[in-house]
Amino acid sequence: MTTYRKMVRQLKRLAIVLFAAIAALTTAGSASAATAGKSPEISVRINGEAVDFGKDLLIEKGKSYVEYAALFEALGYETDLDSSTQILYAESDDYEIQASAEADIAIVNGRTVPSTGEMIERNGKTLIALRFAGTLTNHNVLWNGRDKSISLAFQGPTEADKASVNELFGKMLLVEAAGDPEGIIQLMARDTIMDLDEVRASFEKAKTKTNINELKIQTFSATKAVVLAIEDTKKLSGGFYPDNLAQVRYTLHKDSEGAWKIYNVEVLGLEYTNIPGLFEQQAALPDADKAAIGKAFEDQAKAANEKNAEAYVATLADFPEKEQLKDELAQLFETATLNVKGERWTVVDYDGKKGTASLLIEMVSETTAGGETYKSRSVVLNEAVKVDGKWLLQAEAIVLSSEQL
Repeated sequence: MTTYRKMVRQLKRLAIVLFAAIAALTTAGSASAATAGKSPEISVRINGEAVDFGKDLLIEKGKSYVEYAALFEALGYETDLDSSTQILYAESDDYEIQASAEADIAIVNGRTVPSTGEMIERNGKTLIALRFAGTLTNHNVLWNGRDKSISLAFQGPTEADKASVNELFGKMLLVEAAGDPEGIIQLMARDTIMDLDEVRASFEKAKTKTNINELKIQTFSATKAVVLAIEDTKKLSGGFYPDNLAQVRYTLHKDSEGAWKIYNVEVLGLEYTNIPGLFEQQAALPDADKAAIGKAFEDQAKAANEKNAEAYVATLADFPEKEQLKDELAQLFETATLNVKGERWTVVDYDGKKGTASLLIEMVSETTAGGETYKSRSVVLNEAVKVDGKWLLQAEAIVLSSEQL
């Protein structure tokens, strides 16, 4: 498992731990008073095969529950329990599930699903509602009152369906390798919510090579699919582009000819993988503009160090909350002391006609507040714009990396 995947999993765990902790506090007074229902004389069938869960099956408040591990193992999953967090895991080739008894959410392939009341603790065991388990695993759950049976039938994509989705991603990689901007546009759905001009411009800016480390179908129907991908992308040539490892969610729509096309793309997580190499991507620009862009940052750092909110916002391009930011900075400077020092910087992107640029900065920041001092080194990407002949920085910057010193 990559570092990025570990980070994502830790974040998922934290989310469930928090929800579980809240639920534990609110249900502690009533859980002991609850009584488990008796196992009824009903049968369970999974994909047509009868499965005897014995005492691990019960009915309570109109819901059918089965012991978590027993059910998921019968569904073909591997299960695990993190004893320190009480998080239950279930994993198959297509699904990775994390859940906790009495929690308000479960996580399926990175997607949160409400789970209030769907998982309970009884007699030292964790049980899950059968219908909810079907929701998590894409099984259709049906009750047959005539023979008192519950059936679970898998409704997920067939191997042919998976192949059709994989075909789209194969085309994407071929288009990327060819450096064909119009090719990527042809892979977009007619009703896409993506800005096609932006997609084309981004594709034209730099040539890249992407490896898809993992591809999972989150949800699937005849006309729509949601796919989670782990992508490792590196720059080959062209304009500024940071190598990265990304978790990306694709929403696909099927066109009139039955081919999958891209409706939307969402980046859920991003780790930049070659920070030192970014400083080698220097843009060509006039020395005067380069010096003026660098001075904007130097003036900003000086204003922060001197606790001068007025001078700080003077380095920024206009935006609606500029006066509000000035007031907030003034309040910050009353209680904290900053020492910001730029260790190196370079301009990595420049458009003289539009008057825009991207400034890459490595800085060390030392903040003292409440008798405590915090020191960190960060690499930041800040957009700059030329206004009335003067270079100013945008208020929002992207922190590419940060470490405590």
